[in-house]
Amino acid sequence: MNGDEQFTALEKATSSMDAVRITDRTVDSITLQYKSAGGIGTVRRFALFPGIFLGFNDVETSSFPRFKGSLIEGVKINFCIDGRCEVKMSDGIYLFLEAGDVSVSSLTISDNFSLPYDRYHGIELQIYDSALKQTLPSLLDTCGIDLLSICKKFSSVSHHFVTKASEKITSVFLAMTDVVPGCELAYLRLKVTELLFLLMYTEIPIEKDRRYFFTMGQIKIAKQVMHRITTDLSEHHSIEKLAQRFSISPSSLNKYFCGVYGKSISSYLRGKRMNKAAEYLEKSRYPIADIALMIGYENASKFAAVFKAAKGQSPLEYRRRYKVLI
Repeated sequence: MNGDEQFTALEKATSSMDAVRITDRTVDSITLQYKSAGGIGTVRRFALFPGIFLGFNDVETSSFPRFKGSLIEGVKINFCIDGRCEVKMSDGIYLFLEAGDVSVSSLTISDNFSLPYDRYHGIELQIYDSALKQTLPSLLDTCGIDLLSICKKFSSVSHHFVTKASEKITSVFLAMTDVVPGCELAYLRLKVTELLFLLMYTEIPIEKDRRYFFTMGQIKIAKQVMHRITTDLSEHHSIEKLAQRFSISPSSLNKYFCGVYGKSISSYLRGKRMNKAAEYLEKSRYPIADIALMIGYENASKFAAVFKAAKGQSPLEYRRRYKVLI
């Protein structure tokens, strides 16, 4: 697949999407803007080599539409710079990416992207099968790049592979966001060549360092637990009792929850409580001791210590910033 073919496919895919419009298209790149009541975003694609495309995704929304037919056969490598993304793959498995993660997948996306933090900034490299079946461009050939061995290395583990990116791989991806003015395409070609070179010689992390994947049922459990623990922040829930409700072990529940939300149950709940406390301090005249009780702290001193660790100020200091008097 060449650039014109993919960009034409993108134009066709977005023609019926009211929230997406193409703002720029050249022989080598295409830019799409997303704007809806739920958020905004920019997607930009570059045709670097025959069958090899680089994309930049920068969106602020809770859900982002997939572009049908954007990858039919091949491998997609994603790096998350900021935010968090949840996406259902064509085999029914859900893939999650958070800041610093790199993923490799050989399957297509079957549903829209869900962004739990209302934010996703990432880079994706698409390598179509057509790139594996033709003579390599001279730059890749000179550097000894073997696309087939890279694809086989990661697909031998599973159809999906997610782990924390190494320091070197992270630095290459981040360098792609700082393009040298006036030579954008050439610069990105060099950076992608460097990335492919690193991937050729990157050891696959052992299993304990790789990210788990989850089924719809497991994700539903995590989301039901999230709803239960955040509906009334004054309530206390033990992980053991929460796990019993779903007939699973506490360790499995923790794994599901952390996989979906990127944090343990206790850490996630603490963050929700501190954010709610900050809201009360900013907008209400409730005494600090009452606020502590409302978010589940019977001991006001303990609440003050946890709040200061989270927000950098004591509850009283925080309230004074908003000139709320009681």
